[in-house]
Amino acid sequence: MTNLNKQLDDLVNHILLKAENQHELLFGACQSGVNLTNTQEHILMLLSQERLTNSDLSKRLNVSQAAITKAIKSLVKQDMLAPVKKVDDARVTFFELTDLAKPVAEEHTHHHKATLAVYDELVNQFSDEEKQVIERFLIAFSDQLEGMK
Repeated sequence: MTNLNKQLDDLVNHILLKAENQHELLFGACQSGVNLTNTQEHILMLLSQERLTNSDLSKRLNVSQAAITKAIKSLVKQDMLAPVKKVDDARVTFFELTDLAKPVAEEHTHHHKATLAVYDELVNQFSDEEKQVIERFLIAFSDQLEGMK
């Protein structure tokens, strides 16, 4: 194994360990003091931005509807979400953030922005030519991951 291959393997394993049991990797530590899973925080962030059903959330987060239902039930029980029936179709339920949940959603949004800023800072250390090589590598790496399905 070449040194570069070893570094890549170490990096991927490090990312997996950091993001274990999470659906994303964010920079910065949670300051809210509220004990929620990363998925629950992400649900709150998404619902702070638009009205989504369980099915919408499942697709957006690429997790099972059962996992979303479990997370939503927990958030409702903790008074972070309130169910709201769609006016013209009572079979459809949306969820709205309570005042308790809004700061948590804002913090999660902040972590997303901070993470993107870290990526910008990293990428801007490279020349345009180097960025093209990095982009080609990321596309090839992603294609390999998709081929594993």
